[in-house]
Amino acid sequence: MDYQATIERVYQHVEDGDVDKAVMACLRIARNLHDYFRAAVFLRELYPDKKEFGRVFYDDTSHLKEEAQKLLWDTSSEYWLETHRLDFSIATGDSGEEKNLLIMGIGEIGPELDQWERSITDMTVPPGMGEFDTAAFTDRYVGQKAEIRLRMKALEAVRQRVRTRCLNYAISIEKQLQAQAKSRSFLEQIQRDVNNHFHSRCEDVYTKLQKAAQMVDSGDTEDHSLLLTQVRRAIKAAADYFYPAQAALVTCADGQQRNLDDHHYLNRLDQYLRAELNKSSSQKLLQTELDHLALFARRLNDVASKGVHGEVSSDEAKQGLLGLYMFLYNLIAHLERRES
Repeated sequence: MDYQATIERVYQHVEDGDVDKAVMACLRIARNLHDYFRAAVFLRELYPDKKEFGRVFYDDTSHLKEEAQKLLWDTSSEYWLETHRLDFSIATGDSGEEKNLLIMGIGEIGPELDQWERSITDMTVPPGMGEFDTAAFTDRYVGQKAEIRLRMKALEAVRQRVRTRCLNYAISIEKQLQAQAKSRSFLEQIQRDVNNHFHSRCEDVYTKLQKAAQMVDSGDTEDHSLLLTQVRRAIKAAADYFYPAQAALVTCADGQQRNLDDHHYLNRLDQYLRAELNKSSSQKLLQTELDHLALFARRLNDVASKGVHGEVSSDEAKQGLLGLYMFLYNLIAHLERRES
């Protein structure tokens, strides 16, 4: 979905006074962003009847838990009441409305306003009437016009509130998309810098990172497990590059002897980092960062070790790849600062 183009349409509809079109555009944005609350709010403006609203609402939220559905129903109802409740009473006729509550869809407001405008225009005294008849007609029309204008005031008040809500939503989503674009640019820079670093230094790490990136948008649950498996292989390839496997026990930077063979690649990576950071002038700060990075790498390894047949969510798989890129980016940054 082209969000920016749709937001521009919302702005145009708001400027033109086509509030019903603005509501439909906002509903489309909310649904595409999985913003279920705002989608319910705008949906209520299109379907004020509870049965009509309920049918569409449950189609949109059937995958959510019952508690979440109830919360969305109740909070969107409160928003609708806040928008449609008036500070004054209006004539309701036989509609069953509360005297200070306007119950109607946003698409009905414009046509009704036009209808009342025509009705007021038609309320003219027929020519040729006598003085007393003219006075009687005028008196009756004055009362009717007052009721109509009060009704029109209510219609316009609700329409302006909905119009403002559409405008504010479009502005908030536009700001959100701009912030996301900045974050995406930063993440793209991280990925690009890491890829460029290994492309020129270690083809094995670079290739495994590329294979993992190719699976990140897959909707296949098995690919999610494969993605994390590929992430784990990329970590091992990075460990092989920075600190190749050792056949004998190695006395590590902390004085402990450890097995740093091919299987214990996280130990090898940890030993390399500790040895390198000990040479840094800002050892304490870098050591703290190393501990966090190593902890995350070990957690990532635990998740990935579920294997191809493990149940891995899409979010979990993407987090694994992002965590790897952040880990490598920070490591590369440390090394470059040490060399400068």
